[in-house]
Amino acid sequence: MSRTKKTGNDAQDWDTARDAVRDNASELSAMTSHTDLLGWAKANGIDTGSLFAKFKAELRKQLHIDYDAVRQRTFDARWEQMDQQARTAPQIVLYAAGDGEVASFAVCSADGEDPWYGDFHDNDKVAADDQDAADVAAACKAVYLAGQARELAQHELIGLRLVVSNHRVTLESVQRDCLRHDVFVTIDVVDDAADNPALEVCRLPGFRGWREVSLTDLLAADQGSEVA
Repeated sequence: MSRTKKTGNDAQDWDTARDAVRDNASELSAMTSHTDLLGWAKANGIDTGSLFAKFKAELRKQLHIDYDAVRQRTFDARWEQMDQQARTAPQIVLYAAGDGEVASFAVCSADGEDPWYGDFHDNDKVAADDQDAADVAAACKAVYLAGQARELAQHELIGLRLVVSNHRVTLESVQRDCLRHDVFVTIDVVDDAADNPALEVCRLPGFRGWREVSLTDLLAADQGSEVA
């Protein structure tokens, strides 16, 4: 196993992160949310790349502030609120699948209707032949599409029943996207390929953008629907 060689820039970043936390310890210690900490880092130019990772490490070392744990507590609290809201929110059903071999995805309604499909973009961060990453990325696109439907209908929250075929697609893997788009998701994993039409759609040639999907039909068709 090769090791990454440390550079002068790496050492400088550590010093920058150390000094930033040390010199602002009182202010940082008073912050109670990850958004406050992130906002401070952005305002001080240390919110990107390895520098931010070192800033988080210095928070833990010097102030015993675990940034990731603080963020997760915020996410969990918001998720509990969404859980309550989702009981009376509109509900939709979407099917999603990725194909790591050909780097494609599909999101569709039942029977493969009105799909959004095509190749992944570079910013989807799906490496070649990474099936798990492809399925998670496809699931995140389904969350995004549900969020667009929510915005169109001007709902505060929307419920999404998401059908996938990979057990690696979990709440944890899509939660950040759900919080960003105000979508409360429940995930059904089906083992039979016939129960997930997106598996076939993601192999179709060409592409079809999400703006071609009828969000109004999506909302109307899935009210009270059941997954087979």
